[in-house]
Amino acid sequence: MRYLAQIDLDAAALEERWGSPDTVRDDLAEWVCFAFTPAEGEAFFLQRELHHPPSNGFVLSVSEGLFCGDTVHGIVAALGIAGAQVTHVNAEATP
Repeated sequence: MRYLAQIDLDAAALEERWGSPDTVRDDLAEWVCFAFTPAEGEAFFLQRELHHPPSNGFVLSVSEGLFCGDTVHGIVAALGIAGAQVTHVNAEATP
């Protein structure tokens, strides 16, 4: 999984559309995560820090086959959340 983009979208709208998120903990923080598998062998997830998120949006991480700058807008459209916007794309992602 690799960081692809920062997505600005409403957490409540995401939960209403896709159900309750998973909550995971690592050495840094506790995270809210929404995981998706759009095709065999591919996956992406949206995550944000649970208690003190630095922004309103989510980090989008993807499997290697989805790591492309062009992919991010398709993922955002497929989420079906009005007003969702890409605010940053990883410079290492090819167009």
